[in-house]
Amino acid sequence: MTAGEIISLVSVSLAIVTTLLGGLMWVVKTQVTAMRKDLQPNGGSSVKDQLNRIESDVRDVRMKVDDHIDWHMDNSR
Repeated sequence: MTAGEIISLVSVSLAIVTTLLGGLMWVVKTQVTAMRKDLQPNGGSSVKDQLNRIESDVRDVRMKVDDHIDWHMDNSR
């Protein structure tokens, strides 16, 4: 192999690797952007909104259970 062939092979290899890494970076960036959108409140359909509703419901149920237990404790005497 001549020096020119080696330089050409290295150049082509670097071009291929650069293209593949650029494509991989684009895919990762696209996925992260989509995940960020889903983790921010948007008025109802995001994961963040769903978690907020679940947290609120759990808080309400906990308060009702606590009140119910207190009622039984007060009326058992």
